[in-house]
Amino acid sequence: MFIDINGLDEHAELEADICIIGAGPAGISMARDLIGTPVRVLLLESGELEFDGDTQELYASESIGIPYFALDQSRLRYFGGSSNHWDNWCGEFEPIDFRQRSWVPDSGWPFGIEELYPYYDRARPLCGLPPRRSTEWIQENMGVPPLPFDGSRLKYHFWEIAGPPIRFGEAYGAELREAPNIRVVFNANATELRTDEAGGVITSVELRSLKGRVTTARARFVVLACGGMENARLMLDSDRVQPNGIGNRHDLVGRYFMDHPLDRVGSIVTSDPMKLIDALRTSRRGKYFYFPSVVLTETAMEREQVLNSRIQLRFTTTENTLPMLQRVGRAVAAGQVPSRPLETVGELLLNADIVAYNLYRRMIADLPIVPKPASVTEVLFTFQAEQAPNPNSRIMLSDKRNALGGRQMVLDWRLSELEKRSLHVQTKLLGAELARMGLGLFRMESWLAEGANSWSPDVVIGYHHMGTTRMADDELRGVVDRQCRVHGMDNLYIAGSSVFPTGSNINPTLTIVALALRLTDHLKQRVTTTT
Repeated sequence: MFIDINGLDEHAELEADICIIGAGPAGISMARDLIGTPVRVLLLESGELEFDGDTQELYASESIGIPYFALDQSRLRYFGGSSNHWDNWCGEFEPIDFRQRSWVPDSGWPFGIEELYPYYDRARPLCGLPPRRSTEWIQENMGVPPLPFDGSRLKYHFWEIAGPPIRFGEAYGAELREAPNIRVVFNANATELRTDEAGGVITSVELRSLKGRVTTARARFVVLACGGMENARLMLDSDRVQPNGIGNRHDLVGRYFMDHPLDRVGSIVTSDPMKLIDALRTSRRGKYFYFPSVVLTETAMEREQVLNSRIQLRFTTTENTLPMLQRVGRAVAAGQVPSRPLETVGELLLNADIVAYNLYRRMIADLPIVPKPASVTEVLFTFQAEQAPNPNSRIMLSDKRNALGGRQMVLDWRLSELEKRSLHVQTKLLGAELARMGLGLFRMESWLAEGANSWSPDVVIGYHHMGTTRMADDELRGVVDRQCRVHGMDNLYIAGSSVFPTGSNINPTLTIVALALRLTDHLKQRVTTTT
């Protein structure tokens, strides 16, 4: 059932067994998994079915650390959350990401990756992905031999991409609307988590709309699923009973903020760019895409005492036939006539050689299309880096207020020497391996070759907000326990990437959904065994 808070009676209260705050991938996955059960569910969405600028403005914040994109642009505040603008790049974490690494302070999850494998299996179809494929299977189906890296140093690791992307609101909204035990409540902004006098139980959630409607939600269990930043902001701002905010007895809420820095690490001078492009390019199998990266092996990471980052190939070209061929291919696949047909036919005739070659690659060899070798102007490598946990990289509150009266966020994002050294080591190993295979001379970017903790002025981020309510068995090291329950709280849980103790090197959504399904299983049991 869909409800708008603005249509409720003035003194109405909403009640349920489980109240989930946030209707992004985590919240929608949880609610969907509860369809058809006896569990009564409230799924609270700040916005509506479509984007609204005034609602989006509630994310307005400021940044005082390393320059960061405007925070109100890095998340979407309407049904489906940030899946409304993602490109569906997914991947599972690796075993080393869950381990305590002596050279990475505050690393280690309370459990190993084996705990998540069955939940990854359940999360995959929700994210539009096929069953798990091994690296060997993907390589065998790439159509060209993989580069023979020294297996003690480097290996392939793949992003998995569904096409078209899964928008969680569009994909699963109809099921939730029809489910008798699910109520999705729109324009329901959670402005305060209220507790009993001892501060150990959430007794209600205050809800406000931008049109002035105020109401209350009550549930046996409350789940925060409103993102890696907003989870922490709401906990810090709910300070009526606990002056430092809910769950913040040890000053950990908001700390350990992580993201994935992105930039280029270097380029390569090569006489055969197509060999590299073919060996490190996207592979398509049906509606699924696999995009390779080069990562360090666990042995190399431990030997070099570095983080788990990834490097991938890009190239620039003067060839304008490539986007035209891609446009034609998309139109034909959709059963449509390509746009600008006369102009397109002319371009095809003028470039008959590369067109014929790409028709062979696509239709016969099932390989992606490529540019003319002579048109490739640069072959370069970019990175997506793991960020080490850092308690001084954090979210705080300012004195500024949003339209609902809540305090705005202040982000102090910080990187350390370990991130840069890890990239420097990995890039040197990659350059050495490419030279050993006779593939060219690698040129490292000057900012990476320099010492100290200097970063490229062009560094950007993946909008992968992680770590602000981290998971640990010891409440002195984390905000939530291994079941994602807030330490010291009986009925408050957190879903999403804010519970990640470490963030690996790959996009977080698949792991977010896997953890959400794991939390749902736990709550199903609690609902049936707790009175």
